[in-house]
Amino acid sequence: MKLVIKRISVFFMVCTMIFSLTGCSLFDSKAKVYSRYITSLLDINYKNDSKDYTTLTGISQSDAEAVYIANMEYQARNLMNYYGVKEVDDGTILSEFYYLAQSIFSNAKYEVTDVKQDKDTDTYTLELTVYPLDTLESVYDQVVKYIADFNVRVDEGDYNNTTEVDYETEFAEGIINILKNTTGEPGYMDPVVLEIPIQPSDDYYFIDDEDFLKIDRNILYIRETPVATDTYESEDAAETSADDNESSSSDSEVPDSNSVDVTE
Repeated sequence: MKLVIKRISVFFMVCTMIFSLTGCSLFDSKAKVYSRYITSLLDINYKNDSKDYTTLTGISQSDAEAVYIANMEYQARNLMNYYGVKEVDDGTILSEFYYLAQSIFSNAKYEVTDVKQDKDTDTYTLELTVYPLDTLESVYDQVVKYIADFNVRVDEGDYNNTTEVDYETEFAEGIINILKNTTGEPGYMDPVVLEIPIQPSDDYYFIDDEDFLKIDRNILYIRETPVATDTYESEDAAETSADDNESSSSDSEVPDSNSVDVTE
């Protein structure tokens, strides 16, 4: 078996999936309704809290649950891609990262800190303050050391007679165990203030896809330029790393069945 060297990659979205719905007009001030809408939208995506979301969007409880499940699968695959974890088993690794994503994002922290109205156009912009989770950053050095040590063992031939499933599973479990030790005590980076325009459409309103993704990118802090972790690269790994990088995007795409079409 040719061994692929392990490294931390630049974190990127494995696909564009939007978990935002249009909201319905209610008998309340627009400023209050819009604030509830953006908060409930984030609550269902990251915390599986549909209390206000079903009221504002008019969707069923089962559809709300589907939004949360789809987002957690999406986040799980992003984490796997970031750490170079391959899905080579019967779904066990993905399941573990799914539950890990649930633990991480349940601590997401955000609040609407202002609502601005343009009286000339009667449009609203929400000031959303996001407190990025430092979960990955807090264990960054520990993960880098783990990957470097793992690569040394690869270079020394410890895995020459190991199956790909066992090899990838052992690597993944090491990453998962490191992250599990920090999800119980979340920390946060400096707050980020985002301007989120509300897009009205007759009796409905929504936020743009790009604005939702902008919020998502700030929920969890990711170092933009990872430290290289491929110092210890075996001959076989050097030959295969380019092929692995080339195929990683297609390998990590979320299947179409994960998409949830719940727009009205």
